[in-house]
This record gives sequence, C-alpha cells and structure tokens, in this order.
Amino acid sequence: MQKRAVILGGVGLIGTHLCLRLLGEGYEVFCVDIRDVSDSPLLREVKGIAGFRYVHHNITNPFGIRCDEIYNLATPTMLRYDKALPVETLKVNLQGSINALETARTEFARILYASSGDVYGTMLRESFTEEGFSNASGRALAEGKRAAEVLHAAYHDEYGVDTRIARIFNTYGPGADPSDQRVVMKMIVAALQNRDITVYGSGEQMRSFCWVGDVVDGLVRLMHAPQADGARTVNLGSDHEVSIRALAEKIVELTGSRSRINHVEARRDDPRRRMPDIAAARRELDWTPRTPLAEGLRRTIEYAEKELAGARQCTPTWVEIH
Repeated sequence: MQKRAVILGGVGLIGTHLCLRLLGEGYEVFCVDIRDVSDSPLLREVKGIAGFRYVHHNITNPFGIRCDEIYNLATPTMLRYDKALPVETLKVNLQGSINALETARTEFARILYASSGDVYGTMLRESFTEEGFSNASGRALAEGKRAAEVLHAAYHDEYGVDTRIARIFNTYGPGADPSDQRVVMKMIVAALQNRDITVYGSGEQMRSFCWVGDVVDGLVRLMHAPQADGARTVNLGSDHEVSIRALAEKIVELTGSRSRINHVEARRDDPRRRMPDIAAARRELDWTPRTPLAEGLRRTIEYAEKELAGARQCTPTWVEIH
C-alpha cells in the first residue's frame, strides 16, 4: 500500500528536497505551507503530478490529514528581515506542534520534529545575569524549539505517540530564495553580483555547513529507525569546520568574483564555534554527511546564477522563510 507523508513547511529549503525525495520513493506527499508551491523553484515541476498534494494552511490552526508519517519542518524565522517575528515563531513551534501531534495521535502516525542546534544556546557563561534575557526576538526560536521538544517527549510518554526529534544545524543548497539572509546564500549572491561580502569580526568564527540532500537523508533515516523508549533525538549537520573568513574566500574563488571581503564590528553573542556532535546519528542511523563543502558550494552557485538570471527578467514572488 502506498504510504502517505505530510510535510509541514514543505515549501522551505529542506521541505522542498524532502518532498522530492519521498515522491521519488513512491510516497503520496502532502506539502503543507502558507507559501504557494508555485513560487518554489524546485517544486513547480511536480505541482500537477500524481501523488503530490499541496495544502495551503497555517499549522497554528488545527488540521487533519490521513497519513502514516508527519515531518514538521515549519519555522517562520524570517531571516530576510532584521526584525524577527517572536510571537509568530512561538505560535508555530508550540501551537503548531500541538496540532501536528494531535493529528499524529489521531492517525497513529509517526511524527518527526525539526528542532535546531539553537537549543544548545550561543555561548558559554561563567556567571549569569539578567542582561539579555528580555530580548524576545533573539530567544523565540531557541525557546520555542526547546518547548516543542518537551511537547513531543510528553506526547510520547503520555499518549504513546511515536515521536522523533532532529536537531538540525546550518544547512545550505539549491531551493533557497536568493534573498535568503543565511550566510552561504547571502555570500554567494554578493559574490555573483561583485558586491562586498560582509564578515562580522575577525571571521575566525568556526562553523559547519551541511548539504541539504544529506540532511534530508538523515531525516528519512530517523523517521524509519526503530521506535525508541523515548523521543529519539539526534543532531544532523556537518562535522567539517570552516572559518567564516575561509568560507567567504572559497566562494569568491569558485565564482571568480571581484568581491572584497569587508570586516565589520563583531556581533554580540556570536559563538566562536558551532559544530554538532553527530556520533548518535552515526551510531543509530548509520548516517554521515557525504557531500564535500566545495562540491555543495558549486551546485548552489549554479542554482543561484540561474535564479538571479531569471530575476532580472521578472520580479521575485516569494520569500524563503524556513
């Protein structure tokens, strides 16, 4: 019998690739999002094919879909703008999770929640003060994700819902809007347009970046893993570190850009290092990222070039929120 999967936030970067992966495996896929699927560069081609269903819906409202699996990837981080939407972010992570969990409970479906590496915080402190703890915009994503993880564990323990949690770290690849302000796409677009690439501080901050296809593979493996005693939780991300300065230099090299790297004042609470421990994913899922950074950057650059070329002929119609 054909399996049914619901992908909440299916028009986002990871959701788009997950839709395509599951369609290729013969699933009937329900792509649920507040963004129009026609605006997704990678989903336009599959909108009318058998097995793909698009549902325009905000998951802060209840919903019911007959299904076997639910992937909850919905997160309105609004990285395109300087100001986040803390209330909407908390609603999607909390009320949205409750609605998704209730659907999983009713349908006896497995549910996978896409949490974030942000749950680990941004820095270590020797002492704690009240300073900074009233910044709602800065805390909404991390606190919402933490609380949603607790909800998934509670539904597992109290109602027996089969819940899984993926803490996802920096992800990049084709499918993101060129106006996306996450660091890889932001640097690539600046380089292709020969604009200055902004680096905060010295650029010695260490980060890791995981190819979107590898992240999707980890999500599918996590969904198909045997049920655990609790809410099975793993980190998904690359364990290959690169400095922000080195990332900018590599992108300039690969694009043949005339861009200059412009250092500006360091951001407050910018962590010196941010890399996941993926030992649990290796052990429990036999998963490890396989796409080298240079290869992933080349593919993303090719995608961005095509999107920017199209944007010169028509106005962009969507904003990558996830």
